Amino acid sequence: MTTKQHTPKFGLCIDWETSGATWGGDSSKDYQGLSIGAVIFDTQTFDVFKTFYREIKFDPSKYKWTDEAAKIHGLTIEHLEEHGVTQEEAAIDFASFLMEVFDVQKPIMTLGHNREFDIAFTKQLLEPFDIMFKVHHVNLDTSGIGFVTMGLYKSNLLFDALGFDERGAHNSLEDALITVGVCQRIRMLMNSALGV
Repeated sequence: MTTKQHTPKFGLCIDWETSGATWGGDSSKDYQGLSIGAVIFDTQTFDVFKTFYREIKFDPSKYKWTDEAAKIHGLTIEHLEEHGVTQEEAAIDFASFLMEVFDVQKPIMTLGHNREFDIAFTKQLLEPFDIMFKVHHVNLDTSGIGFVTMGLYKSNLLFDALGFDERGAHNSLEDALITVGVCQRIRMLMNSALGV
C-alpha cells in the first residue's frame, strides 16, 4: 500500500564558490564563501521559480585564499573588493530572498552538488547574524543521485553526460541552475522509463 508524501511546494538549491577547500573536513572553518548562487525550484517539476546571486568581499583577517580555488572560479580579491558586498549585506539580502517564498520557521528542503559543502558555507554566512534557517530532513544531492543513476559523481562528468554545455570558470548561480536541471532531466528520464 502506498501512502501519500507531504512534500514542500518549493525547494532551495545553493551553490558556493569559495577561497579554498579542505577535502574530508569542514572547509568553512579556514576558507570564505566568495559567491553564492541560489535557486528556488518547484519540487514536483524542478522548474526554476526564483534566483539569487551575490559576490562577497574577501576578509583576509579571518580566512585563507588559495590560487587553486581561484583558478576554478576566476574571482580575484580585487574584483570582489570592487563588486562584492559585505558578509552582513549578503546575509540580509539572502534572508530577504528566502522570506519572499519560504516560511523560515519551517524546514527548507535543500539541494546541492556536494550539498554538505554548500550548507557549511551557508551557515558561515548566516549564523553570525542569527538568521540560519532549518534544513528539511529530505536532502537532495546530485553527486549521490549521479552516482546511483549513472556511476558519475564529479560535477563536470555528470553535467556533460546529461547534455549541459561545458563550463568555463565556475559561477555559483550557473552551477545552481545546472544542479536543478540535473534533477529535472533525471526525473524526466525516470518518468519516461517507467511510462509515467
